[in-house]
Amino acid sequence: MEILSSRKLDPVVMHQTVKVWSFIPKSSIYEETKGTYLEAVEEFTLAPGVRAEPHYHDTHEFFYILEGSAVIQIENEARICRAGDFIRIRRNAVHTGKALGDGVRALAFSVSYQDPHGPAYYPAELPEVEPEDSVSHNG
Repeated sequence: MEILSSRKLDPVVMHQTVKVWSFIPKSSIYEETKGTYLEAVEEFTLAPGVRAEPHYHDTHEFFYILEGSAVIQIENEARICRAGDFIRIRRNAVHTGKALGDGVRALAFSVSYQDPHGPAYYPAELPEVEPEDSVSHNG
């Protein structure tokens, strides 16, 4: 599971005055995402205790937690994520999220290989697993 946190990254200064925390360095996943299109840039919320339907899609998906916390589960690995955490979900990985505390608010970005007129996602079985805390990980 790939989780990076702005709390643990050192920013670089660009354009003389702009601090930038780079979660995916420019062009670093060019080959891996070649042939995709920008499918969506969205903000989403989950109410406290609510778990999103487990699913997968042929996209590379990225979440950035703005407020609150959630257990993000990708396949059989789950982590508690908080504001400032960046989560990368690889294509066709079954995933879900469950809001904790006061809920969660996040941004989602996706680049897709899917037919834009076909289903957005495919429901899947994903038994819940005990989460680890993302704060304890070096990432």
